[in-house]
Amino acid sequence: MNKIIIEGNYAILPGAKAIVSETKVIADAAKPISSPAYDLSPSEWSRWGDSNLFPQEVLLDINKNSVALRALDKRKRVHFGRGIVAYRESPATDGTSTPVRTPVTDPEILEFMRLNQVNLIWPDLIMGLETFANGWIEFIMNKGRNRINRVFVKDPAYCRLGKMDASNKIPSVYYSAQWEMSPSFDRVKVAMLPMYDAAKNTGTIYPDPQFAMHVYYRSFNKSFYHLPLWNAVRLNKWMYIANSVPTLKAAIMKNQMIIKYHITIPDDYFTKRYPSPDYTKEQCEAKRLEVLADMDAFLADVENSGKAFISWSFLNKVKQDYLTGWKIEVIQNKLDNTAYLPDSQAANSEILFAIGVDPCLIGAGNPGEAIGAGSGSDKREAYWMLNSDMGTDRAVSLAPLYFIRDFNKWDPTIQFDYVTVDTSQTQDQHPTKTTKRIDQNQP
Repeated sequence: MNKIIIEGNYAILPGAKAIVSETKVIADAAKPISSPAYDLSPSEWSRWGDSNLFPQEVLLDINKNSVALRALDKRKRVHFGRGIVAYRESPATDGTSTPVRTPVTDPEILEFMRLNQVNLIWPDLIMGLETFANGWIEFIMNKGRNRINRVFVKDPAYCRLGKMDASNKIPSVYYSAQWEMSPSFDRVKVAMLPMYDAAKNTGTIYPDPQFAMHVYYRSFNKSFYHLPLWNAVRLNKWMYIANSVPTLKAAIMKNQMIIKYHITIPDDYFTKRYPSPDYTKEQCEAKRLEVLADMDAFLADVENSGKAFISWSFLNKVKQDYLTGWKIEVIQNKLDNTAYLPDSQAANSEILFAIGVDPCLIGAGNPGEAIGAGSGSDKREAYWMLNSDMGTDRAVSLAPLYFIRDFNKWDPTIQFDYVTVDTSQTQDQHPTKTTKRIDQNQP
């Protein structure tokens, strides 16, 4: 009997006396090449910067600079919009090319989003990416280790990547709030989390009860920590200039002496006005203080502006000339109150250029123009231009959610996106009555 026998991924054909085996044509024919990173530091982790305190140093600079703080916060807000939505997409039914997005109502997904408060924690991931170009997420499995139950966004300044293993993979991330103290790995001051390894994922059970994922904006020639584009203003010292000007101005204002008037009084005025023995020495000194107090009150305060001052001159009979009496001279303030302000404005402009935020979005004028916040249309167009540039950044920040979808075996047609803040909601009240919309990524 020539019965075909099928076992696993092969079959026996008795008549043909042949074995047929199945080959997965979708399997990779080779592994991607990689190269080990150069790292000779003695610790278990790779140092982030020469001092291992790069993020702490960055925050120290940023926290002194209101322009950089506001610009990075603006990028975060535009990036996040009104939050993340899970949806399914279907072809348009109105004859247009714009697909229809239907929000997901699957109980498991809605419960996951609610339990993990995704729309509350994701801005932290975005801010880490915008500030450092690096972010880390911690995943916690269910007890069966076949689903991700919880997700946490870690503080990127506390994270340090482990050194590469023999297969050139980074096996772990170290987490500590005490890097300034140069701690040793003790699982208390410094905790360790394994990084996700696709080779461990059998599709049924993942061995680690919790693990981390590194999310980053890619920069070239970096094997561990990636570098934000705006860091150029730290390297070329524009941020140092911007941070130094207020300190310099404050020091000048604190230490300068501002004298407005120079009052010249003839040296014999008081002895002639209050002669001895009519006045004792003490009485003469008291009169001197009284006159000086009256003069101080006469010159001080805004209400005294424009008052007339009269003094007498005396005839010197020997020289047959009049001697000058009291004289009040206004001292010109030689300090230029605008000193260093052009340097500060130039530095702030360079910072905004590096971060990629139009000055009008944070209430600043364009370089070389009159000071002002810009018109409403300028702000709206600048917002939409920044929003349209967020595509690659959003692809990075949403990648962990797609990872969770596939790991938890949710419907693969489910997609995620950010709901854009619509700044044209009053267009129906505009004289042009236009209804044109460009926020195409709204569900």
